[in-house]
Amino acid sequence: MTVSVRDLAVVTRFDARLFWRDRAALSTSVLLFLGLGIGLPLLMDKLRPGSLDLLVDQHVGVLAMVLVISTFNQIAVTVTARRDQLLLKRLRTTGLGDGSIVGGEVGNLVLQSTLLAAVISGVLYATTSLPVPRDLLLFALAVVLGSAVLCLLGVAFTPLVPRAELAAVMVMPFFMLAGLGSGGFGPMTQLLPDWAGTLLGFLPTSAMAELIRVAYAADGTLAGDLSAAAVPALNLAVWTAIALLTITRWFRWEPRRP
Repeated sequence: MTVSVRDLAVVTRFDARLFWRDRAALSTSVLLFLGLGIGLPLLMDKLRPGSLDLLVDQHVGVLAMVLVISTFNQIAVTVTARRDQLLLKRLRTTGLGDGSIVGGEVGNLVLQSTLLAAVISGVLYATTSLPVPRDLLLFALAVVLGSAVLCLLGVAFTPLVPRAELAAVMVMPFFMLAGLGSGGFGPMTQLLPDWAGTLLGFLPTSAMAELIRVAYAADGTLAGDLSAAAVPALNLAVWTAIALLTITRWFRWEPRRP
């Protein structure tokens, strides 16, 4: 897939306009994102005041979980809808490269998700006892990289979706597993067998949550941060390679013919 920076910017801007005019996207990706992302940690702070470790874990887990809504879920629904409406096919006739078309979809949602993550984090810093991450750069990098990987996986998932109407239902199992693995539903992994917890730890949301926790670690050093971030970064790199390989080989630009 060829990628042009200019074309990438054009498609990203085009997708952003469609995104903010889509009421369904605003109600799920934006309102649900903000509601869960702010509401659950705020509730934890009220129920367990002064429990900073629990609050940080809740924030990190919920953030990773809601990012699935705004990235993996949203892009799978959007891409399958545009595929079935033949919009993707029409975009290819404009001279835009395949990589720019897909990259624009990914770039738009990564940008929106990063902004939403900044909003909920800022609100929680102002209204709860949640501390600001020690390493804000690593925190931002984890959100951006995690969002990008989840978007690519969402695109890679679309060949499995036979028609757009089924996309929202078919992505829900991944959302549930991702929330469980990242800690978005609380420490429920402690109730699971060890092998189940190990498998959930391989999910990209678990890696993203681990990177964010490194950014929150109070006693971190540069060498310690690099060492702690190595495994989750490798996890995200592997998922990126899997997503790109799948997109290259099986991505469909138009619906299956009956």
